[in-house]
Amino acid sequence: HVAPEYDDQAMREIIHQAAAQGVTALIGIDAISSMIAAQGMDWIPLRSGRGGLIRAFFKALWNVRRYRQENPRSAINQAGMQARYHLEDIVGSSQIMMEIKELAKVYGTTDSTILITGESGTGKEMLAQAIHNLSGRRHGPFVAINCGSITESLLESELFGYAGGTFTGANRDGKVGLFEAANGGTLFLDEVGDMPYTLQNRLLRVLQEKYIRRIGGHSGIPVDVRILAATNKDLEQAVKDGHFRLDLYYRLAVLPIRIPPLREREDIADISRSLLYHFDKHYERQHSFQDAVLDYFQDLPWPGNVRQLSNVIERLVLIVTNEEISLADVQPLLPPSLTAGNVKPRDLNIRDMTYDLIEKLGDDGKSVAEIAKELGISRSTVYRLKQKRKQD
Repeated sequence: HVAPEYDDQAMREIIHQAAAQGVTALIGIDAISSMIAAQGMDWIPLRSGRGGLIRAFFKALWNVRRYRQENPRSAINQAGMQARYHLEDIVGSSQIMMEIKELAKVYGTTDSTILITGESGTGKEMLAQAIHNLSGRRHGPFVAINCGSITESLLESELFGYAGGTFTGANRDGKVGLFEAANGGTLFLDEVGDMPYTLQNRLLRVLQEKYIRRIGGHSGIPVDVRILAATNKDLEQAVKDGHFRLDLYYRLAVLPIRIPPLREREDIADISRSLLYHFDKHYERQHSFQDAVLDYFQDLPWPGNVRQLSNVIERLVLIVTNEEISLADVQPLLPPSLTAGNVKPRDLNIRDMTYDLIEKLGDDGKSVAEIAKELGISRSTVYRLKQKRKQD
């Protein structure tokens, strides 16, 4: 901002606006040093004469560098804009999850847009936070918003902010949008497939032009933000149905990652043990799973994915008083969505008798999918039983 030296009111408004937006230091002439100090900001002197502006500029850069070295996360923590999860927090030893982790390491070193797809509850935001913490923006903010949870008008003001006095009840100083709040960091657009069609054009323009304009504002504000998006919808089908812009889809899906649903993974036992340890520690309990329970978990459909598995295990930790959690403890506590249809509680001691059947069917030339269908078990269970037979 530039204001005439003699206009104290204009100076005060600029300084107040900067403080409200979280600015920590301002460059200015001696006359406004006291105004800056009164707002709790650092003053960087702007001297007259040749080279004054350049010296002030480099002083500002030095302040930024020192601030990040001494306290890289304090401002982020205060605003609640911090990515808590890292790649090692994502439990999973299956081949597909190892591939996803390797892909995340590669994607994390870039600044390109990432589209994470997968069913609800598979851990899309957890992966997004891990990618942010792998990137060069890890000391910057991680800002997340669910695009399908709020109305179109509110979503627009949340993303882009608004100028003061734009509408009745608006803050007279305006509001900083999430694009501005995420400047220098990452903006995570969760459930981007639910974004209203009219707003998709504005998002596309920001991705192309790298600046935003507040609602009711007239000037463009440059932003340096990396976009990570996630959805549980088939965006290609949404494009065909006319609900999602094709150009925006291609702009978002530069680097795609698909997280598989829990029923397609072979590491449910690992996840279950990890969740049990977490909840036992939180509630100061001590439990373990019988092998039959872990085998049973592997064969359930888990429509709510890891989130649903987590809820079931938390419930078991709170209710089961015995140290060892058995199948008899589990079955009465399962929601109908897990036991409806063809999925019924059954005696999982059939494991031993299926070893020989799996080998015989394999010798007959049947594929894993054909063996699983014939025995009425999942493909992951076939793989797991074959592996256990090799170990035995």
